Amino acid sequence: MPLTLWPFWNLWLSSVPEGPALLGGWSHSIVFVVLFCILVDFVKLLIELLGRSEERTFRSDPSLVTAVIACRNGAAQLPGTVADLVRQIPPARILVVDDGSTDGTSEVARDLGCQVHRFERGKGKASAINYAVHRVTTPYTLILDDDTRIGSMRIPTSLLSEEGHDAVAFHVLPDRRDRGGAHGHNFLGRLQRYEYGKSMEIGRRFHDVSQSVSCVSGAAGLFRTDDLHRYHHLHTNVFQGEDLQRSIIHLLNGGRIVFANETVWTVAPWSWGQWFRQRLTGWYPGIYHQVVNFVRLMLRRGVSWRVRYEMAYNLYMVVSDPFKVWSMIVIGLTPALRWWGLVVYLLYLVFEVYPWLVVRIPGSRRRSPVPVLLVYPLYGALNTVLRTLALPVWLWFRFVTGSMRPRRGPEDRIE
Repeated sequence: MPLTLWPFWNLWLSSVPEGPALLGGWSHSIVFVVLFCILVDFVKLLIELLGRSEERTFRSDPSLVTAVIACRNGAAQLPGTVADLVRQIPPARILVVDDGSTDGTSEVARDLGCQVHRFERGKGKASAINYAVHRVTTPYTLILDDDTRIGSMRIPTSLLSEEGHDAVAFHVLPDRRDRGGAHGHNFLGRLQRYEYGKSMEIGRRFHDVSQSVSCVSGAAGLFRTDDLHRYHHLHTNVFQGEDLQRSIIHLLNGGRIVFANETVWTVAPWSWGQWFRQRLTGWYPGIYHQVVNFVRLMLRRGVSWRVRYEMAYNLYMVVSDPFKVWSMIVIGLTPALRWWGLVVYLLYLVFEVYPWLVVRIPGSRRRSPVPVLLVYPLYGALNTVLRTLALPVWLWFRFVTGSMRPRRGPEDRIE
């Protein structure tokens, strides 16, 4: 405990009748909560590890695909993204929607030969995608971020055209190169690569068994163009979690989403400040924005048990995260409980060993460095804290600033 807080903690305990006995009661309750959360997380990990699918095989016909890139101030990243794309898709079938950029994105895209549309005033990523999709004439649409490098990825069109699936998620990883100033080889980059790899190699492949991948990353995803037309009006057009919402809308309408283990690379935060902002104002408020859809999908008839399980775990996470954070605070501030902090860390570290052995770096097939394994339980705890703090952020964005208020009116629809 910080020295400045120690006297106040002791004073509080001494002012409460039977303070030490009360602390002992807290100890029992806190330990029970922590052990229960550890058990739930361990069971989830075990279920997903044992239920993974084999890699899918497919054929690729890029002539059936148009690429859509919603872009705001992406002039620096766009040339590399397009350079990879044009190996499979001609520039005439690459649609770039410039969402109010101020860095010459439109000019760069035109010089690259892409179809370009520009909003003078930014309307948001989801609206830009919807606008572009209405101009797609091919049966399939590949949606990408402006900083996604597809490298040698093959576009798995046969999964949609022959096997009847409705969307495909890819193996998305943070770039290992120092691209655009992103120090991909620093320790934060390595942590994120392991985090992403674990989500792809374990989470996505687990849900691939029942064609129920619940989030096609906004970095890259392949969809039926007709489905994007059909469901676009159901999207709230909110940026946070826009890819998660698009995927869940497909699942709510009976869509079958599968995973292709084809690697694409994206730029991830390379400083802790950027990482905090990404999680606290981008990723995690999007989870709270989808809570109602989690419930709807969990209760929907006909969905697989894997979908119900995933949605139930999402709801459990929303409810349990504040308890986990409170437990961490109490354990840290209570001398009699601090040794439990080491026990919890070691338990999570033991649980992490097998996933660490399973997840390999694409191309090299090497595992993440050992320091990543040792730090990852603490990294997970930090994510738990940020998910908890994201609830007031979501409330602020939703009800005060209005930036996360659903926009589905005629004035918001872009076609």
